[in-house]
Amino acid sequence: MLYRLSKLASPYAEPALGLRNSDPDNSDDDLHADRGAGLRRQLDAMLPPNSNRQPALLRAADLAESDIGPCEWDRLHNADLLTVSEDGQTIVWESPKPTYTGKLYPPAWVPATTRLHLHSGTYHWDFVVEEMKNAQIGVGFMLLWDVGPDWGFFGYLGSSLTAWSYDPSTGDVVTSTRSVQGGLPKFADGRTGVVSAFLELPREGSGTARFRVNGVESRTIGLPEGAVVLPAACFLKEGQRVRLTGFEKV
Repeated sequence: MLYRLSKLASPYAEPALGLRNSDPDNSDDDLHADRGAGLRRQLDAMLPPNSNRQPALLRAADLAESDIGPCEWDRLHNADLLTVSEDGQTIVWESPKPTYTGKLYPPAWVPATTRLHLHSGTYHWDFVVEEMKNAQIGVGFMLLWDVGPDWGFFGYLGSSLTAWSYDPSTGDVVTSTRSVQGGLPKFADGRTGVVSAFLELPREGSGTARFRVNGVESRTIGLPEGAVVLPAACFLKEGQRVRLTGFEKV
């Protein structure tokens, strides 16, 4: 179940999203070990009971080179809260539909995925945030596993070890619940702006990714060999809206 997170003055303190280390004797190595164990538990939970198979990252070699999916939001994902436009390019968090069965409203975060699974090429697209509602929002991407994507804690994009999120309300790139780069551009009006994503995904070999906002690029993010990438987003506040534009395979 998702629970609303408390509002922090610095939402990406070490670690982010209020998941603070309460034991000063714990080292960063201990924290990463804990997160690794947590990831293993999450992935194991995706497997059928009594399965001996270990989850593994999906590889480009597992897919036909031309199989990357359509550039559109997945209208079946969280359909009781999210509405996708007829052309599939815009997604918005609206009031819950009659099908909503959650015990709490609003949830902490509402995840949204596209139908893309990118690999074997160089890609660019823009997340046009049409309404941020002066609240946190996350846009970015995840690595795909053979058992599905790993959302980590609370459904926040950027809380797992294999997801990266740009939050234009704070100017942070976040992964594994930590800001790995801060001081990047924010949306000045707290409502609208564009986050561009760039991926280089060799079919064989390690990949890279980066974000760009207001002409400023993030540091390069290293991706594993033959990675398959799922563009995604997450919403904190009802009324937030994001549009996909400019998708191209270079």
